[in-house]
Amino acid sequence: MNSHLSEEQIAAWMAGEKGGEAEQHVLECPECASEVERTGKALLLFRSSGYAAAEYWRMQPTARAPRRVRRWVPAAASAVAAALLAVAIILHRPPARPAPPTQEVFQRIPYVVPPAPYERTEVVHMDVPVAALIAAGFRMNEAAAESIPADVLVGQDGRPLAVGFPEDKQ
Repeated sequence: MNSHLSEEQIAAWMAGEKGGEAEQHVLECPECASEVERTGKALLLFRSSGYAAAEYWRMQPTARAPRRVRRWVPAAASAVAAALLAVAIILHRPPARPAPPTQEVFQRIPYVVPPAPYERTEVVHMDVPVAALIAAGFRMNEAAAESIPADVLVGQDGRPLAVGFPEDKQ
């Protein structure tokens, strides 16, 4: 071997991989032998410091639980009380009143893209042909030749979005 051992070869030596050529070089080269010895001493010092630290912490007296662990009890009690109060409020709330039957409810027109959040809409009162409502997908009881009064929700581009029947005609 013409040159000295590399760091990788010394690390392999320390790991127990002593090849024939590297072992012969360590026996013949005092610089590499001293480097291998110095690395071995450093590893032993590191190992013994780990043992000393473990022994130090093993010998420490066990302390009681810190006070902050006990501080969670009042916080948990107040959280449980708040949850119980919320449940009581929810359970004792009067039921929502159903919408009166005369109230107008808009029904989306099928297959029409809903308005964008920024889009303006308006309600237009008009007589809508029953045939157009049937073609849009609504079930109607009236004859197709008739027209019925309805409120139409129209987008800013004039596209009808929903239909409301004031007298619940369908």
